[in-house]
Formats: sequence, structure tokens, C-alpha cells
Amino acid sequence: MVREAFISILRKSGYKATRSRLAVLAVFERNKSPLSTQAILEKLPRGIDQATVYRTIKSFKEKGIIAQIDLRHNHAHYELASLKKHHHVVCLRCGRLEDVYRCDAEAIQSAVLKSSRHFAEIKEHALEFYGVCKSCAAAAARHA
Repeated sequence: MVREAFISILRKSGYKATRSRLAVLAVFERNKSPLSTQAILEKLPRGIDQATVYRTIKSFKEKGIIAQIDLRHNHAHYELASLKKHHHVVCLRCGRLEDVYRCDAEAIQSAVLKSSRHFAEIKEHALEFYGVCKSCAAAAARHA
């Protein structure tokens, strides 16, 4: 994405294209993996107020500009919501993360609704997979 695309995203969401908001979006564009708030802060240029960044992340999440991801690290991670719909597989040993695009979430969602006695619709879902990556499995086999 380029600066003009960021400005368009912000304006469509009712925001002014401030230096801080543009900088936060640029961090997401440069980093293709989900980021913690701390990682975002570390990647921003100097002079951007920490409280402003927290407010920006909160408002971007509320407006659907970014999506919150739970990677079981005891804090939230975020990524651009405009990315192609996907899930993640995470190594429990080293934290390596890989995007998963082949997942029939719609079929799962439909099955959940059919079997549910109390729900009429599902608004959103989160699905992450956890396991051991090939590198960690090979390292464990060498030390066994």
C-alpha cells in the first residue's frame, strides 16, 4: 500500500490522515506478521506519543482497519484487516508463525449454527492452530 491508500482508508473511516495514524499504518504495511503494541511502538519513528499510539490502535480495531489476533502470548497482536482472510499456525516452541489460507471456515461456521440450540448467527470468529514447526521438531529429534 502507498500513502494515498492509507489516506483513503483513514478518510473512509472518518479519520484525518495525521502523521501518527499514517505512521502506524506504515508499520503494519512493512511487517507482514501480526504485531504486538510494544512491537508497533518500537518500529515507529521517534516523536510519536505512546498514548496516541494506544488510542490509534484501539480506534483502528473498533473501525475494522486492523484485526486483533490472539497468539497466546498474554497480549494482543494486530494485523491489517484488509489482508486476504486467513488464520495462523504458531510453533509452541519458537513462536514461528505462518499464515493459513486453506481453511473452510464458512463450512465450520455453518455446522456450528446448525448444531447450536441458542445462536441464530455468528458475527465473527477466530481460529489459530498451535503445534511444532519442522525446525523445532528436527532439533528435538537430534537431542533425543
